[in-house]
Parts: sequence; C-alpha cells; structure tokens
Amino acid sequence: MGLKTLKVHQFRNLHSVDILPDAGLNLVIGENAAGKTSLLESIFYLSYGRSFRSSQIKHLISNDAQLFRLITELDDNTTRLGIERTVAEQKIRVNHESITRLSELSKLIPVIALHPDSHQLISSGPEYRRQFLDWGVFHVEHQFLNSWKKYRKALSQRNAALRSMQDNKMCSLWNNELIEHAEFIHSLRLSYLELIISKVNQLSTTLFPAHEIRFNYKCGWPADTPYSQHLVDTLDRDREKGYTQSGPHRADIKITVDGQSAQSSISRGQQKKLVCLLKIAQLSLFSEQSNRRCVLLFDDLPAELDQDNQNRIMSILSKLDIQLFISAIEATQINTLDWNQHKVFHVEHGMVKEKEMKNSEE
Repeated sequence: MGLKTLKVHQFRNLHSVDILPDAGLNLVIGENAAGKTSLLESIFYLSYGRSFRSSQIKHLISNDAQLFRLITELDDNTTRLGIERTVAEQKIRVNHESITRLSELSKLIPVIALHPDSHQLISSGPEYRRQFLDWGVFHVEHQFLNSWKKYRKALSQRNAALRSMQDNKMCSLWNNELIEHAEFIHSLRLSYLELIISKVNQLSTTLFPAHEIRFNYKCGWPADTPYSQHLVDTLDRDREKGYTQSGPHRADIKITVDGQSAQSSISRGQQKKLVCLLKIAQLSLFSEQSNRRCVLLFDDLPAELDQDNQNRIMSILSKLDIQLFISAIEATQINTLDWNQHKVFHVEHGMVKEKEMKNSEE
C-alpha cells in the first residue's frame, strides 16, 4: 500500500510534520542535514519497525523529547497505522488494535530503500543478500515466514544440544525439523531468484549494457549432497564448533560482472548501480505478482548516480505501479519528464512544507 497521509512527531530533527504525499512521485528537497533523510527514514520505520541508519533508539528521538510518534493513513482508505517509541518501549497500532509482530507492518507497507549504504548488498557479507532474497519470498509466499521461524527454532535447539556436548541421538533429535524447513526455504529462494534473474536480464540492457551479470546461488550446504546426509556427515565438526555450520542460514548469492566478482572486482560506483538494478528488478517483480503497491525510498539520488543513469532509472520507475520518495538538494536535479504529476516537499530546520507546483505550460 502507498501512504495517503504521513505525520511525524519528534523523529530525529523532524519536530512536527503533517503531509499528504502524491500517490506516485514525491521529491523531498533541502540542504544537507535539513532532515530529508530523516523523512525517508520515518517511512522505512513504519514498514520495518527499525531504522536503516541506526540501531540506537535514542538517536531517533528528538533532543529533549521522550518519544517519537509516526502515523499514516494508507491509500486503501481503510487502514490507519501508528507507532509510538520511547527508549524502553514500542507501541504499534493498526486501526486502534495493538500488534506485536513487525512482519504485519511489512505486509501493510512494503518498502524498499536505496541509500548510501545500500552497496553493502554487494560489498558486505551474505546476510545482506539473504535479506534481499527473503524480502521477495516473504511478499510472494505466505508460508515462508512460518517455515523460517520453525527452522530457526529447530536450529536453536540443535545448537544448544551441540554446545552442551549431548550425545549423537540428542544432537540429531531436531534434524527432521531442520531438513523439512531447510528444503522448503531453499526451494522458495531458488524459485524467486530465477524470477529476479529474468528481470535483471531484461533491465540490464538499459542499466548495464555490454556487461554480463551472472548469479550463483549457494544454498548453505554442498549442492551435490542431500542436507539430511550432510548433517550426519558434519555432526562431529558441528559439535566441536558448538553450532550448526550449514543450512539456509548460511546461504549466499555469488554475483559476477563479466566473470569478475561483483564483491571485490568492480568499482563502488558500479556496485551502487548494480544494487539499483537488483532493487528495481525486485520492484518490477513485486508489481507483477501483487495487487499492492510498493513504496521506494531513494535517498540522495543525484549523489549516487550520474545524470545519464538517473534519467534511465527515472524512466524505468515511471512505468511501475509504485509510490516513490526521492531526496535531493534541488528539485531541478531530478528528471520528472516521464511522470504525469508529482509533489515537492521542502525540508528546512526540521519543518516540511509542500511547494506549490507551477503549471508546466507557463
């Protein structure tokens, strides 16, 4: 769902914000440190129940305030969501009903973010690439989350038995549960990745012309050995380590560009462009497979990509059924020619005001 209204109270340097976003494109402009990223971050928080910039809640609450509050009405005209957060406690309400599972937020407001640290999807550890896969699987396959929780519970139990040096029978007691859910998770991830690869191949002619991008999915155990057998084969080594060394929790995607590792052999600029390609492929796939709209947050697009690539991305995004928030210093930095309409919000000293749009025919 998209956001019909957004109210932000005491979130970072945003003291009191009340805006009506456009259903399509929203430009968030202002000087550096004015609060542009904070506005995008507040939308991210409404979907994930956390920040993409800091894990310290005290940094998200305005100075001299005890809490922050985020409220939105979704464009289905029936859903109202609010989050109130102090350092010690978080309260989430949907249509005045309290909820505790953050996954319910993500179902209501699917959000994808592109920001200066997004290159970690390529440059950092496999957990970032697993998160990328699992976001897509979560929104496509409703059984995924339940299966993942059961897998993690069985994994925790097996690890506890390994750490306490239990005998083989006790350590293997959770194997059947692990195997069942590992194979299910693996099949869902693999199916989703195949769809992403197809999308990437379509889009790469525009964003990565004359380059060959390849993906190699590592399921978390040897591909030529059934997981059930691998658990038996590695039991002694797992006991020595005190934890289960293989499974979906160790999966990864190896990405190459022209046969070279994307993680270590391409420039930071190419990594950023590749992340954009992957996220746009994910957005496109979501739009095709869901009757809901996704929200894309793009923090400081002009700083991340050159003008030519910006224009190509804006053209692609204009054809997707999404709600887009882009931050920049000036509105003129963003090419909006492919969009029928848009809104511009100016951020200054923690205040956000909608700018009046001039008639393009004037």
